[in-house]
Amino acid sequence: MTHDRILGQSQELAERLTQTLHACFPDDSRVIALSLADRVLIQSAPNSAQELRALPRPHQMPLFVDGKRVAEWTINMHMVLDRSGQFLKTVESALVLKSVMEKTPLVRLEYRSDMRTAPISHWQFHAERGAFSHMLAVAHAGGSEYVTDRPHSLSSLHFPVGGERFRPSIEDFIEFLIRECGVDKVDGWDQALRENRELWRRMQLRAAVRDLQAEAAERLRDEGWTVAPPADFKDVSDESATLVKW
Repeated sequence: MTHDRILGQSQELAERLTQTLHACFPDDSRVIALSLADRVLIQSAPNSAQELRALPRPHQMPLFVDGKRVAEWTINMHMVLDRSGQFLKTVESALVLKSVMEKTPLVRLEYRSDMRTAPISHWQFHAERGAFSHMLAVAHAGGSEYVTDRPHSLSSLHFPVGGERFRPSIEDFIEFLIRECGVDKVDGWDQALRENRELWRRMQLRAAVRDLQAEAAERLRDEGWTVAPPADFKDVSDESATLVKW
């Protein structure tokens, strides 16, 4: 029953993301939900059922500029239920942008809830800048315990972006592709993104309120609401990893 709930909610999310893709890009790629042993995998997929049967990894969705294919990107998300057993929770995700000219990614927006050393949500940029590499090399030579074994590689750095609750959404990544990278889009894309971004942020707010119920209630009382806790309420906000994890 639990797995059926994960799969059902994941399929709804995959359908919503597919609708967003079609509202933004001139491409018929889609997002699907695949059932695994202990979780559901949501990933980009081709529209062709024949291609789908042979899909070993996320489908490279094409991006165009003036009709010419210049880049590709993928969506990959691992879903479970949260500790309440009611709501969908992402435990791992990766949005990857690549040029058609090379296999190395251009940028990656990644999230892993069990990350130990790097920020659980972060950007990685596969680019180099001499001054930055020099700074890293000096820190490495000085014995810094935090600089990686690739001190000249900017792509080895993880740029933190808000942790579990306040990380960028897929809608933010899509708008980055359209506004900052200049890829072809469909008329009305911005309205579609606004609507879906609002839904994402409302869901994240609800999750944050579940983490911080006592503080949410206190703030509502400050605003004139009458709020009382249930009889069995136990404030566990001090135990919430979402408040302290990098």
